[in-house]
Amino acid sequence: MEVTLFSLLAVFMVAQGLTILLILFLASRGTGLVLELFEQLDSTLAQAITKVVQEGGLGELEPVNPIQAAIAQMLIGKMNADGPHRDPTGQFVKKLE
Repeated sequence: MEVTLFSLLAVFMVAQGLTILLILFLASRGTGLVLELFEQLDSTLAQAITKVVQEGGLGELEPVNPIQAAIAQMLIGKMNADGPHRDPTGQFVKKLE
C-alpha cells in the first residue's frame, strides 16, 4: 500500500483545520470566561464602594504625627530654596547670591 503525497497533504490539511477550529473554540470560551470575571469584579467593586459611601467614609483616620509634619515642612522648604529659579514669565534665571 503506497501513501501518495496528495493523501498525506490531505491528512495534514484536515488536521490543520481541526486545530484551527479547536483554537477558535477555546479562544471563544476563554473570552467568555474573562468577560464573566470582569462583570463579577465590577459588581463586587460596586458593592464595596456603595458600602463605604453608606457607612460614612473610611472611619477614623489616625492624626498626623507632628514630628513627621515638621520634617515634611523642612524638606519642602529646602526643595523650594534649592530648586531652579525662574522669573515671573517662567524663564530660568541665574541664581544671584
